[in-house]
Amino acid sequence: MCDVTPRAEVALPADLSAARRARGFLRDQLCRVHQEGALEQALLLLSELAVNAVRHGAPPVRAVVDCRVRVLHLSVSDGSRERPRHRRASLREESGRGVDLVDALSEAWGVRLVPSGKSVWCEVAG
Repeated sequence: MCDVTPRAEVALPADLSAARRARGFLRDQLCRVHQEGALEQALLLLSELAVNAVRHGAPPVRAVVDCRVRVLHLSVSDGSRERPRHRRASLREESGRGVDLVDALSEAWGVRLVPSGKSVWCEVAG
């Protein structure tokens, strides 16, 4: 069982420092159960969601961490209603694999349209 308030939310800057801020927020919010089981994977996934929101979305950008009994639910919302897309990045490109990364490393992921834009979420087994 989680030993902290199960859900926490933070505003992120609308620039690439959002990934660093999201990682720090996640470290501060994770319960002991999830810190032991899912920390590295969760840090990578939340970073990716934050960077994608900044690069391809619109302000405001917010991150939510929700410690649940068996999974860690992460989400990042932004002001755009455009859904993330899978891309075929060439071997020489340094970006363009974010959706594939989230798909490969999370238990489940998806997009919820909300009145102010969208929320991209993923779950990590804990």
